[in-house]
Amino acid sequence: MDDRDREVLSIVKKQTDKYLKDLQLNMIPTTENVANTLKLSRTVASRKLNQLYRENQIIKINSRPVCFLLPDERAHKYLLSEYASLTEFLRDLKEKRTEFNLHKIIGWNRSLRKQVEQIKASLMYPDNGLPVMIFGESGTGKSYFVKCAHDYAIASGILKNKAPFVTINCAQYANNPELLSSILFGYVKGAFTGADKEVTGSLSKANGGIFFLDEVHRLSAEGQEKLFTFMDSGTFSPLGDDARKIRSSARLMFATTVTKSEFLETFLRRVPIRINMPSLEKRSFFEKKQLINSFFITESKRIRKTIEISNKALNVLYRHNYIANVGEAKNTIKSIVATVYANQLNEKNIRISIRNLPTIFYEDAEGTITNKILSSGGNNTSFYGYKEGQLVEEMSNPIVKKIQQAWKYIEKMDRSKIRSRSKYVFIVKNLMNHLYFSVVQSDDVIFRHTITEVRDILKIMQYGEDFYDNNNFVYGISVYVYYVLNADIKKANQVEVSKELIQLFSKQYVFIRQMQSLLEKEFEINFSDNDMLWISMMMSSEELPILPIPAIIMAHGYATASSIAETGNEILHYPVFHGIDMLPTATVEDMVSSLRQTIQHIRPRDGIIVMIDMGSLSTITKHVMKFYSYPLLLVDKVSTPIAIEIGNQLQQGKDLIDIKKNIKKIQIDCTYINSESSRHNVIISTCMTGVGTAEQIQKLLVKSFEGVIKVEIITSEFEGLSNGLTEYEKEHYNILGIIGVDDPHVPNVPYLGLEDIISGNKMQELKRMLLPISSEEDVQIAEQQLIKNFSLNRVMDSLTIISPEKVMPVLEKFITSIMKDLDLPLSNKKQIALYVHLGSMIERLIRSEGIAKYKGNNKLISRDKVFSVLNRHISVIEEPFMIQVSDPEMAYIREIIIN
Repeated sequence: MDDRDREVLSIVKKQTDKYLKDLQLNMIPTTENVANTLKLSRTVASRKLNQLYRENQIIKINSRPVCFLLPDERAHKYLLSEYASLTEFLRDLKEKRTEFNLHKIIGWNRSLRKQVEQIKASLMYPDNGLPVMIFGESGTGKSYFVKCAHDYAIASGILKNKAPFVTINCAQYANNPELLSSILFGYVKGAFTGADKEVTGSLSKANGGIFFLDEVHRLSAEGQEKLFTFMDSGTFSPLGDDARKIRSSARLMFATTVTKSEFLETFLRRVPIRINMPSLEKRSFFEKKQLINSFFITESKRIRKTIEISNKALNVLYRHNYIANVGEAKNTIKSIVATVYANQLNEKNIRISIRNLPTIFYEDAEGTITNKILSSGGNNTSFYGYKEGQLVEEMSNPIVKKIQQAWKYIEKMDRSKIRSRSKYVFIVKNLMNHLYFSVVQSDDVIFRHTITEVRDILKIMQYGEDFYDNNNFVYGISVYVYYVLNADIKKANQVEVSKELIQLFSKQYVFIRQMQSLLEKEFEINFSDNDMLWISMMMSSEELPILPIPAIIMAHGYATASSIAETGNEILHYPVFHGIDMLPTATVEDMVSSLRQTIQHIRPRDGIIVMIDMGSLSTITKHVMKFYSYPLLLVDKVSTPIAIEIGNQLQQGKDLIDIKKNIKKIQIDCTYINSESSRHNVIISTCMTGVGTAEQIQKLLVKSFEGVIKVEIITSEFEGLSNGLTEYEKEHYNILGIIGVDDPHVPNVPYLGLEDIISGNKMQELKRMLLPISSEEDVQIAEQQLIKNFSLNRVMDSLTIISPEKVMPVLEKFITSIMKDLDLPLSNKKQIALYVHLGSMIERLIRSEGIAKYKGNNKLISRDKVFSVLNRHISVIEEPFMIQVSDPEMAYIREIIIN
C-alpha cells in the first residue's frame, strides 16, 4: 500500500465516522467526495477505492451513487465486503453491534456457547423474559456475564436505553435476613423500629430492567417464597403492608456458588433457565490465554502505556492454576502491572519479566514449564489498548485476508475447470509454510500444546507409531488448527467449490474426514467441508496409511456396537471397525438410515462389510443397495470373536468373497442355563409423544406411593409399548399396569388414563392394580395421596415451566373453540386429556424439543376436517407462548379428540 492509498483509506474512515454519527448522505464517502477532498481526478479516486475494496480494506455499497465505507475494525471483521444498499448495510451493522455485547465474552462461541444461547433465550422470551439461575464457583465471571446480557438487551431493543441494572449481593446481609428483605421489597413507615419513612425497594428500582441477585443462596426461605410469589404474579408487598401490591416488570437473574439442593424446590421450579459456568481450569487452554491477554489490554488502557512482557513470563502466567478462577487471574495481572508501573513511572513503555512475577510463579517456572520455554529467546509480547478506536486482536488481520485471497484463487481456478493438483497444492502449501515459520519463531506455548493434542488424536486412531511420529503431518494439521483457534480464519473460506475439486484430493479428503469428529471434540470447534479440503490439499504429498476395506458393526443397545468396535480395533491395532449403537426399539428404517449416514461419512470405494446382531439380511440388503453400489458383505449375529476374525482377514488383504467362505465355517457353541430370579413389581408410565410427560407422571406417582406402596415406576416410549412387551420386561418385571395419556393396548396389562386419575373416575381399577402387592389400608393412604398430587392444577404445574394461571385460560379458549367449530362436545375425561397433553406440548416447544415425526412416519397424518379445524385455531396457543406447532404435533392432538 503506497502513501496515496493510505490517504484514501484515512479519508474513507473519517467520512464513514461522520456519516454513521449523523446519517447525513452528503457526508458519505463516494468517489466524488473522496476525489474532491484529496483533489484527485474521479478516475484515480475510483481506481484507488475499488483496489482497496478488492483487498478487503473497505466495504462497497452498490447504491446510486456507489459508496465505500470503513466502519470500526471490530465491526468490519464481521461484516460482508459488499452490500446492495445502505439500508441493508445499516441493518447488518446494527445486528453485529448488538451481538458484540455477548461476543465480548471470551468463549462465547466455544466453551460458553450454550450459556450464551440460554441467556439470549431468557431475554427474548415474550412478556417479561424468563428468570435465570447461574451456577458456578466464585470468580467464574457470573456477574460480568449478566452485565453483558443487560448491555445486549438494550442494544437489541429488548430493554429501553436507560433500563436499570440493579445488583444486590445477598452475602452482605447473610446475618440479617430482615434487612435484606427490606432492601429487596422496600418498607412502609412504621414497619419496624426505626422505619420513620417509606422506602422504595430494589425490586421497584429495577422496574423495566434487570434485577440481579448474587449469592442468592444466602436469601432466607421466607425471602425465596416472596420472590417466587413475585415471579408468579408480577407483584410484591413492601414490609409492613401485606395488603398493598406493587407491580414491577424487572427481569430476574440469580447467581450462586452452591448446588440446587440448597434452594427450596418451589423456588427453583420457577426458574426454568439454569446456566452452569465452568471453572477456569475446565475451560480450554486457548480461552485461558485470551482471558489473560485481555486483562493486560485492560491494564494498558488504564495506565495509557504499552505493556511489554517476556514470553517466558507470559507462558508461566498461561500455565498457572488459578484457584479462584478468572477473578484471581484478573487480580494477579492487575497487581503485577501496578507494581511494575510504580517502579517504571518515567519509562515510555513498561516491561515485565519473570522476576516481576509473585514468588509462587517461580515454582511454576521450575516445575510445570518445560526447559525449552524457559531457555527460549528473549522475545516479548506487547499489549496496547489505550489508543482511541484501536482494537487489539489476538492475531493480525492480514493472516485472515491472505487465506481469504488464497480461497478466491482456488475458487477462480475451480470455476475455470483447472484440474491440476499441483496448482492448488502450491497455493496452499506456500501460504501454510509461511504461517508455520511465523508461529515456530514466536515459540508460542499454545502451538506446542496443539501439536501434542493432534499427535494424541493420531494415536487414538491406532495407525501405528510410524504415522503419529510423522512430523510433517502432525505439524501441518496443528498449524491449521492453531490459526482457526487464534485468528478466526474460518470466515476466510466462505466460497463454493465443486465436487470435482474434492475428487482431486479424494484419498486425503476421506482420511481427514475420519479425524474430523476427534479434532472438533478436542478443540471445541466445528470444521466445514472447506476446512477438510484445505487440510487435504496441504497433506497431499504425505504418505497415508493403507486403509483396509472398512467394517461397520450395528447392534442394539446403548453401547454394544461401539464396545465391540473399540475392542476389535484395540486388539488388531488398527481402526478397522465403526460402531453404530441402535436403540432396542429401532426399526429396519432406523437401521438403514443410520447405516446410510455412516457409509456416506466413510466413503468406501473398494467395498464394505456390515455386521448386525439381528434383523432380516434380505430386507436390509434391499434398502442398502438403493444408495450404495459397490461390493457389500452383510454378516448376521455379530459378536466380538466374529468381528476380530473378520478384521484379521481384512488385514491379510482377503477379498469379500473369501471372507464370506471363511466365516461360514465358524461354528457357534451354545449352552442354555435357566436361573430363577425375583421379579420387580412395576407400573409403567408412558406418553405417545415421548418420555417427557411420562417422566413427570412418574415423579407424581413416586411421590404418592413413597413409603406406602412398594412398587417401581418406570417410563417407556409409547411406540415401543404398542408393539408389545419385550422379552426382558416379561422376564424381569411383574407389570401391574400402565398409566399414561393414551392406551398402548398391551395384551393382558390393565391401562389407566391420567385423566381417569385426575377426575377420580377409576380409582377402583387402580385399587385392583395395587391390592395384590399391598394391604387395603396402605392402598387407601396411597389413594388419598394420589387425589392430593393429581389435581389438574398440580399436574399442569409439574408439566410446564409456566404457571398454570397463565396456561389454563389459553388452553380453555383453544378447547372451547375447536368444540364449537367441530360441533362436537368433548367429555370431561377427553378435555382433561387435552389439557395434560397440550400443557406438555407447550413445555416441549418452549425448550425446542418438538416432535418431528408422527408415529415415525408423517405420511400417516390424516388431514381431515378435525386436522383443518385444529390448524385454524392453533394460533390461540402459538401466539401467547411464541411457539410454532408442527403438523406431527397437531396429528397427536387430533388423535386424542377422535379416539
